[in-house]
Amino acid sequence: MKTRAGRAAGVLALGLVLAATRPALAWDPATTHSGLTERALAASRFHATLVERLGRPLGGFEPLRLDVSLLDPDTARSLKARLDRFDPAGGHRPSADGVALASAWVRAGAVLEKTPPERGRHHFFEPGQRAGLDDGPGLSGTLHAARLTLDDGATVRDSATGLAFALKGLPALAWLWSPQNDLGVPAFLDHWARAVSAPGAVERETALVRALLALGGTLAVLEDMGQPAFVRNDFRGEFLAHDAGSPFERFVADRFGAVALPAPVDPVVRPDVDSFFVAKDGKGLAQRTQARFFSAGTLPPDVRFDASEKTADLLRLVNQTLPFAAPAVTRLELGQTGRTRYVQQDGVRVLAYQRNANKIHFFLDEKVYADYARRWLPEVEGYAAGLVDHLLRVTLALSIADHHVSVTVSGLTGQLETGASLHVLAEDGAGVRKEIAQAPVQPDVALTFAVPPGTRTIAAYARGRDAGGDFVAAGETTAP
Repeated sequence: MKTRAGRAAGVLALGLVLAATRPALAWDPATTHSGLTERALAASRFHATLVERLGRPLGGFEPLRLDVSLLDPDTARSLKARLDRFDPAGGHRPSADGVALASAWVRAGAVLEKTPPERGRHHFFEPGQRAGLDDGPGLSGTLHAARLTLDDGATVRDSATGLAFALKGLPALAWLWSPQNDLGVPAFLDHWARAVSAPGAVERETALVRALLALGGTLAVLEDMGQPAFVRNDFRGEFLAHDAGSPFERFVADRFGAVALPAPVDPVVRPDVDSFFVAKDGKGLAQRTQARFFSAGTLPPDVRFDASEKTADLLRLVNQTLPFAAPAVTRLELGQTGRTRYVQQDGVRVLAYQRNANKIHFFLDEKVYADYARRWLPEVEGYAAGLVDHLLRVTLALSIADHHVSVTVSGLTGQLETGASLHVLAEDGAGVRKEIAQAPVQPDVALTFAVPPGTRTIAAYARGRDAGGDFVAAGETTAP
């Protein structure tokens, strides 16, 4: 029988071996997530929003500084440590004084959403059950805990007691809206409002940076809905079967990097945030991905082939083994042994197979991965661009004349819920902003307020909820 010390030494040895080859979880953050996010921003109204509403003339190329001294000590220490781990060559690491371009901060948020990597356990979402990751007990949990032990600061004790990454997580949508998620939708809304309402200029700029980080984190969660493993509850087969993690994600990262991804489709329009993921019309990204593509752990198992067996009976047997109804295996060509053939849907290879003697083996290869990337990455980018536009859908128009400012809230969707409020602020010559008025939001109606003498800038934000969900609109204009 092994002693307690011997068992601990065994766990530590396992951790030492596996930590060196710990798999990435989901799209490679520094390449694929960064590239998907950058293309989504370029296809959206992100740049125009910064220019037209927030007075940032360079838009996404505006340099912005994050002042960590304004954050609470724990948040500042954690955020700085995570940012310092970025590779400077990636283009999203801030300078030593905390400055980066606006679009780079969004890409940094997408990367931060996977730092540390166990945050990715909250990116799984099986749309049929609206369920998150649940791999259940088993050896894989022990192995993954060991992988994280030395690399991400967990201890052997944490692993043994289940404090490291257990293979369970919140559903992606629950994580997106969780107040515990510093890079989710609530964080974006809060910081976007403070980007125009905080008293000092440094506070406002830091708030804008944190809003952009949260926007990037939000996009990263949605982008993972375009990875089949994340919508098929497939952690074990996709990420633990290989020492270097997902071969599909390695293929995408190696083939395209961050700058050579396919161009996006037009921004996707959806009625609310949740419907970008899942909806009754079946057009959520999680639903569409799940129904079109296999993942490594949801393939048909090998089946024995009898030449006398009818192909229709074989197809029925194969499809009965699948955990999801779609995609289905609709055709098999079994006349030649040893040759790789493909199951196709809409001209896209989604599954490879070979007949070897009396057995049929199903697998995914680089031709399947290449077809997936060509067909689906543009769709993922289109969904991400559409989510940016949705979060920024409500606009504020401000105009100043005769010592009064008119503020109009536009772009609201459907019925406005009670409690939506408009806040108007005046900035004095010292750069300090104070609220001068508050009123209920009246869609598409110009509300007029007196401008105090000596005002340099008027800013405003509106916050509430309409048929499209929670919103914050912000804007500012210089006083004549």
